[in-house]
Amino acid sequence: MKISLNWLKEFVEIPVDPHRLKADLIGVGLNVESFGAAGDDLIFEIEVTTNRPDCLSHYGTAREVATLYRQRLKPLEYTLRESSAPASSEASIEILDPELCARYCGRVIQGVEVKPSPEWLKQRLEAVGQRSINNVADVTNYVLMELGHPLHAFDHARLTGHKIIVRRARVGERLRTLDGVDRTLGAADLVIADAVRPVALAGVMGGEDSQISGSTRTVLLESAWFEPVFIRRTSKSQGLHTEASHRFERGADIEMAPKALDRAADLIVQLAGGEILRGALDVYPAPQQRNPIMLRRSEVQRVLGAEVSWEEIERFLRALGFEVERRGTDGWRVTPPSFRLDVSIEVDLIEEVARHYGYNRLPSRVKPAPARVTGSSVREVELKISETLVGIGYREIIPSPMIDPDENARFTDRPPVVLANPLSQEASTMRSSAIPSMVRALKWNLDRYRNDLKLSEMGRTYTNRAEGLPEEKQVLTLGLSGRRQGASVHGTEEGIDFFDLKGDVEALLEAFDLPGLAFEPAECLYHEPGLGGRFVAGQTPIALLGKLKESLARDYKLRQEVWLAEVDLDFLLKASLRHPSFKPISKFPPVERDFSLVVPETTPYSSLEAAVRGLGLEETQSIMPVDRRRSEELASGTIPGGHASLLLRVTFQSPTHTLASEEIEAASQRVLEALEPLGVRLRA
Repeated sequence: MKISLNWLKEFVEIPVDPHRLKADLIGVGLNVESFGAAGDDLIFEIEVTTNRPDCLSHYGTAREVATLYRQRLKPLEYTLRESSAPASSEASIEILDPELCARYCGRVIQGVEVKPSPEWLKQRLEAVGQRSINNVADVTNYVLMELGHPLHAFDHARLTGHKIIVRRARVGERLRTLDGVDRTLGAADLVIADAVRPVALAGVMGGEDSQISGSTRTVLLESAWFEPVFIRRTSKSQGLHTEASHRFERGADIEMAPKALDRAADLIVQLAGGEILRGALDVYPAPQQRNPIMLRRSEVQRVLGAEVSWEEIERFLRALGFEVERRGTDGWRVTPPSFRLDVSIEVDLIEEVARHYGYNRLPSRVKPAPARVTGSSVREVELKISETLVGIGYREIIPSPMIDPDENARFTDRPPVVLANPLSQEASTMRSSAIPSMVRALKWNLDRYRNDLKLSEMGRTYTNRAEGLPEEKQVLTLGLSGRRQGASVHGTEEGIDFFDLKGDVEALLEAFDLPGLAFEPAECLYHEPGLGGRFVAGQTPIALLGKLKESLARDYKLRQEVWLAEVDLDFLLKASLRHPSFKPISKFPPVERDFSLVVPETTPYSSLEAAVRGLGLEETQSIMPVDRRRSEELASGTIPGGHASLLLRVTFQSPTHTLASEEIEAASQRVLEALEPLGVRLRA
């Protein structure tokens, strides 16, 4: 927003130099990015936050300046000279959708002469970034920049039936806007129409057919209030952002509509001649009232930590336009003005006091900790997961959960949640799988030559359901790519493979007490066939892992293999952490016994280990597969087809004595007997 210093001074005395004014405006939340000379004027470039549309004008900014320097804000002054003929005899207004247009005001001005604006008006508009058009159109832009309320002027003769109807557009209706673009409208658009056709896109831009021209003699001037969210959607869907939509979509002042209308009508008569017909056309079906807010002085002191006097609090609020009525010994009944839609609760009022009291005047203090701090089991689990992952080399990422629906569908068949008002097609749905986000993060890093990656994300997925609210799940996603070990004098280069990912997931799950935990092969939509698996606890799948399918890797232009895992975080957050226990180290020597076994290739190693562990032998310290060879890798006939040779090393150790050979033989025999039901036998 460009603010003219000379224009500002028409509403308030400014007792400081421009540099001080800039600093003070920044202090109350109006960020002055720069200021510079424009002829004999200074122009301030102010960044106004979306919650303060009241400051998108010179008058609104002057109100803040007046409060800052204890100056009087000059009232709006205009004089209307109305003719005896009533405006209602020349035009009528009808609102068909009062939820979207709560108020619509109009005035009829006859006998105008449309011509170029005087130099003072041209210069003032150009100084704040507006192009001069003609005296009537320039007045509407002038009042917009002065009071912050958009207006529009119609050529009265071009309105069929001399009637204004505010309604939703009909599907397929066409409107050529003032920028010369033919636009196709739909039910999501609000239009200003005459008795036959749309003549303006409500709150955004007028239509070309009804614009002011050199032949215009009668003007219908309008000023309205439109529902902010609806105007925002229309502006976005039509790809049309204007000074009017910028204000309407943030929340215009409904009580300013007739004031801005009268101010503009007065200026038009001064610059273009003519006469204003008697009475404004003001359709206001349901007048709006602001609810009062109770403000407690004790709460002001508690939040700000400073003693602000009664008089200062009242002065700040009254100067900003609030109605303040003292109630009892500890507070006020405060009614916000119509232009402050951002103030609705007590703490909003306290923020207003803090802004003008000065944040730099508030004391620094440390809030005392509560006497008791209760722990959170969920937070404890989250910290344990983070600690474990960081310990094995992972870096956490925080991607956006909004993605392209087509990309989401390549990784899951669960329907995503479609956003009603998306930022773009690439962010139009809430993901139902976190894998696309991880793949994109890996790609981003690989494209920047960060080749050895271990990334993790604790996030959420959102699945649409036919009935009720969407299903929201917490998931932990892991992504690996690159080398386990780089080449050096100590060894050769080794790439990451499936077992690195599986080992990392096992390291994570070991922190939990998960009865019946097992690993099994599993297929997945985005995994390379034969290179995927999952962990289950009983019958519940809790982790899915594998290699990204090569066709997907090519589509993403990944330069190297990518390994991915999805862990059910909701399940882990409900699980119990494994509590560490002490077990003394035996002082007696261990004995290793190697078993050269013939194992069916369809028998997973986990079944072998479970069978040996199931014996419950106290002496069994560890079980380790040392070497495995398939039948085709061995000499013909050594082992039958469909089988593999496995060297299984079992370590026996007693905590109480040195094991005798008879005890080792007996334990070994029990191991073989436990494996026999699985089709496992000693190799000849």
